[in-house]
Amino acid sequence: MLTSNHARRLCRATLTVALATHLGAGHAARVGGEPAPSPSTVQGLAQQTAQVQADESASLRQGTITALDPKGTRLQVQGTWLEIVDGKTVATRNGRAIGAESLKVGETIRFTVAPGSTEAASLRLIYAP
Repeated sequence: MLTSNHARRLCRATLTVALATHLGAGHAARVGGEPAPSPSTVQGLAQQTAQVQADESASLRQGTITALDPKGTRLQVQGTWLEIVDGKTVATRNGRAIGAESLKVGETIRFTVAPGSTEAASLRLIYAP
């Protein structure tokens, strides 16, 4: 049997939940009075391919050089070998171009890889702070 005190608490709790649900429903707002785009405009946009969506080649990564190839054609960053391609890989230190041979094991670098690399990823940019 509910007492009047319990009934009031239950009523308040129900009202609070109903109000929170209504207010939390997410209301859209327009900025600058511009109308929303038509549904056909949004739905008509071309979808990017899965390969393009997964491409992280432009992402600046960071790692420590764990090994260098004696020929100067590859370097290993935390266990992963990366190709240094003549004419395509750019290495810089403090904003100035450097030769890849000036990189040292244990040095922390930031880098990007070229898209579409298959066997060993090829480096596009090496930034050695």
